[in-house]
Amino acid sequence: MVRYLLDAAAATDAQGGANPLIMVAIFAVFIILWYVIALRPQRKKEKELRAKIDKMRVGDQVVTIGGLVGKVANIRDDEVTIMTSAANTLVTFKKNAINTIVSRDAKPEAKKDEDSSKKDEKKSDKIVLKKKEKTEEAPATETVEKEETGLGELKD
Repeated sequence: MVRYLLDAAAATDAQGGANPLIMVAIFAVFIILWYVIALRPQRKKEKELRAKIDKMRVGDQVVTIGGLVGKVANIRDDEVTIMTSAANTLVTFKKNAINTIVSRDAKPEAKKDEDSSKKDEKKSDKIVLKKKEKTEEAPATETVEKEETGLGELKD
């Protein structure tokens, strides 16, 4: 299709100039492609995030644009107060500053996935620790022997 458009753009009319309608058509095709590839998915994500922010409740976990993680403590018009850290520090943000929302309802599913991945990690950690213990035991005895023989060689 692009080849056809380029050939048509190179074609000349009866007076020896390029046909301006073909140039406009090529430009329009590129604008439509840009919209479909770049703008449409971005707007869809923004719309979904706005819907999640509107459905946000007290107790939901949120992540801000700056990376601050906390639980929603209070929601007012366009402001959200979140509790962060172990000291339960309260921080107030505009709703526009929220990047991700993890609903309280979604946590049990996430925990199931985390539990299964933690089990796999524990198994692999045990294997790695056993290998490290075996490799650490042999060099440790050699260094002790070297230190003992090194002390005997010192001269006053």
